[in-house]
Amino acid sequence: MTEPDFERMTKDEVVAWFQQTDSLAPVIRSMTATPASGTAPEAPMALVSTRLPVVLVKHLDRLAEQTAIRRSDIIRDALTRYVAMRTEPVSHDEAEHALDVLRRIVTARTTEGRADAA
Repeated sequence: MTEPDFERMTKDEVVAWFQQTDSLAPVIRSMTATPASGTAPEAPMALVSTRLPVVLVKHLDRLAEQTAIRRSDIIRDALTRYVAMRTEPVSHDEAEHALDVLRRIVTARTTEGRADAA
C-alpha cells in the first residue's frame, strides 16, 4: 500500500482515505514535533463570528482549495487590506486637489448667491 499524499489529495480524497484505512501509521509518521512554519499567528487573535452569504462562502472555499490557503487566512488578508486602504493617510497632492475642488464649489455657490440677490 502506498503512502497517502495529503498535500496533493482533495478534501474528499482525504476523508475517503480516513474512512477506509485500518492504520493511522502514515499520518503519525508524517507528524513533526515542531509546528509548521507560518501556521502560528504573530499577533494574538480574537474569535469573531459573522454571517456571510452562502454563495460567498462557497467562493471562499473554492479559492481556499485552489490556492491551498485556509479560508480564515483569505478572510483575514482581505479584511487587513480593506482596513489599510480605508485608513491610509491622504497624500499631500490628494489633499491639495480636494481643497481645490472645495474652493471651486464654495466660489460657485457664493457667486450664484450674489447673482440671485442682485
